Amino acid sequence: MIVNIELENSEDFAFIKQLLEKLKGVKSVSVQEEEFYEDGTPKWFIDKLADYADRLEEKDMVSEEQFLKYVDEEICRLNSQK
Repeated sequence: MIVNIELENSEDFAFIKQLLEKLKGVKSVSVQEEEFYEDGTPKWFIDKLADYADRLEEKDMVSEEQFLKYVDEEICRLNSQK
């Protein structure tokens, strides 16, 4: 079984690590520091988004006109529900 624990206070890691290491059958306790951009976005998210963007093809795209038409239709649909 693999367990992930997300700590807001990284100073608690030493205490948590000691507790986990005392449990019978624990094989390893490791930490992975997440890297963030200044706006708080995790770097792994931007990397995954970039990978997805690289795989997009022309057939996957919509034009600006198609997009704006869709937005207008959705606005009308949502307004009609009120």
